Amino acid sequence: MTDLFHYEKQADEQTMIKPDGKKRKKIQFIEKLHEGETVNDLFSVKLKNAPRGYKKGTFFDLILTDKTGEINVKFWGGNNKERVKRLFESFSTGDVVQLRSGSVERYQDRLQISINEKTGGIRRCNAQEYDESDFVAALSEGEIKRLFESMQTYIETISNPSLNALLESFFEDEQFVEAYTHTPSAMSHHHNVIGGNLQHSLGVVKLSYSIAEYYTDLDRDLLITGAILHDIGKIKSYKTTTTIGRTDVGNFIGHIVVGSQWIQDKISGLRKKDISFDEVLELKLCHMILSHHGRLEYGSPKLPAFPEAAALFQADLMDSQVKNFLQKIEQKKEDIDEHWSFMYDSNINGKKPVYIDFEKQKNVSVDDTL
Repeated sequence: MTDLFHYEKQADEQTMIKPDGKKRKKIQFIEKLHEGETVNDLFSVKLKNAPRGYKKGTFFDLILTDKTGEINVKFWGGNNKERVKRLFESFSTGDVVQLRSGSVERYQDRLQISINEKTGGIRRCNAQEYDESDFVAALSEGEIKRLFESMQTYIETISNPSLNALLESFFEDEQFVEAYTHTPSAMSHHHNVIGGNLQHSLGVVKLSYSIAEYYTDLDRDLLITGAILHDIGKIKSYKTTTTIGRTDVGNFIGHIVVGSQWIQDKISGLRKKDISFDEVLELKLCHMILSHHGRLEYGSPKLPAFPEAAALFQADLMDSQVKNFLQKIEQKKEDIDEHWSFMYDSNINGKKPVYIDFEKQKNVSVDDTL
């Protein structure tokens, strides 16, 4: 592979840097970058912001990712606006790019990478040059196996014959199981790793099981089945390459509706095999899927209309929000200091961020926002 660090050509030729076709493993991961470091490595493009002017010329900024996190990158060009635009248009969201001579700097308490066109560059890589596993975080296969074995123990608790048959129709399909166990649960908010949706679904199942043990009037089989299947629509709504992105189905329809339709299709298939499935039970299960985000502004087409639906919403909200906080804590501890974490609670703190020193166990309010 061309060594970008020692590349000596002029800035207007930087988009013409040629690869040598060799696959390269990443060495510099985002979570390990430190201020003052020079960056010469591969990253995936998550977001692009169009070129615009500054006092010395034209610049653009990107968000680049790898399996350890994401970082903002600014490319500082000179007065040749067309050259900067041509570079910007030479790669797309989802591509892997190679940075040459980027400089890690601190801006507003966060690390970013700056690249000056006189000394550095950006080049789009072809698929043969990189290993996709470097760019999207994943649970280990051992962890995925352990989580799925735990999920199977809950599947086996379902005694309702119709719900049992429905679950079998899904989980006897090896392709479905592979997808169910290797889908992320989000692009960035929570459980955004390969296998994350399995981890999230199991969390919702465990919380739902505890709720059903406490509120014994609930239909436990209905609630647990809803928890197991509540996010199956994400299998068809997310795609994973070097980033986690949405499919056309995810963009135009969304995982909630996709999941409900998938369940209806499976139930229709069961009836064609003369397996009985009560129509009201079908409607209640589909309603739970359609209402599990709890509020219209959260993307639910329906609001929870009966206790099991309300319980599923609360279990889903708890698991996703707690995981989101834990992820933000880890991210902020790395960005600022290993003992300090950022937490945000609009109800308690009136939309003001709070840093918590977990060693001293005290809260300190700050005035600036992130």
